[in-house]
Amino acid sequence: MTRAATTARARRALAASSIVLLGSLLSACGDDSSTPSSADSSTGAPTSQAVPSQGSADNPFDSTLVGPTTGQPGQVLTETLTNTGRLPDAYQVVIDPAEAARVKVSSFTLGPGESAKVKILVLSTPFDVHLKTAGGGAPDTTAMTIS
Repeated sequence: MTRAATTARARRALAASSIVLLGSLLSACGDDSSTPSSADSSTGAPTSQAVPSQGSADNPFDSTLVGPTTGQPGQVLTETLTNTGRLPDAYQVVIDPAEAARVKVSSFTLGPGESAKVKILVLSTPFDVHLKTAGGGAPDTTAMTIS
């Protein structure tokens, strides 16, 4: 077999492997059902509703955003964002309506099991806190409503 034929064969094998890998990744990006609300185990205080679960065998992405769901204007709420999936993911926290609150740091990249504190300055209530993911999780989810 000539060198050119060997190179062409190797390129075809690499392309076929890439297509199989891409198909596997895309099939893993399906949606799953919602998770019921949780409680803060350290204080027993009610917390937000978890972001819908994507941490199944078919989709290795999952996250939670938990913390206080009530606040007064001028108060800073500290929520905890945790990547509970099996793969790293990038997140953006967005407020709706935007003028109701300010997020001090709104973008996070977390590995599996990592957490970050999300500080939200309340300007007025109510407002929704959206969690957008850049990975394979739900592209935009209302993680909680602050009242």
